[in-house]
Amino acid sequence: MRVLIVEDEPYLAEAIRDGLRLEAIAADIAGDGDTALELLSINAYDIAVLDRDVPGPSGDEIAKRIVASGSGMPILMLTAADRLDDKASGFELGADDYLTKPFELRELVMRLRALDRRRAHSRPPVREIAGLRLDPFRREVYRDGRYVALTRKQ
Repeated sequence: MRVLIVEDEPYLAEAIRDGLRLEAIAADIAGDGDTALELLSINAYDIAVLDRDVPGPSGDEIAKRIVASGSGMPILMLTAADRLDDKASGFELGADDYLTKPFELRELVMRLRALDRRRAHSRPPVREIAGLRLDPFRREVYRDGRYVALTRKQ
């Protein structure tokens, strides 16, 4: 699973990323909305974890753009905005889950895995053509049964 973390507090973002890595979850960090939108345009993420209050385009704006793209990428709002009205507006924007700060890393991991399981039902099919096997969900390629190492962009 590959996650984009949009969080403007660098120590918190790095702590989340490091904690997720220990759980075998790859994570990239965007410290502001512009960086988040750039990373979303370059990389394929399974889930977006958004703080609502980040510099540049807000987490709300990023959520709107993800929903408008039609990618079906799940969105987890991870924010200090903990009032019921905040949660309601987050879900109205397209969030699939909402976790307030402070939080336990273990709970974040459980929620991310649950969102990934729900998304698993819409995984793209594995394609096999003339000895070439492409698994777009796992981002793996095999040629005549042998794994082909590719860069992230490939």
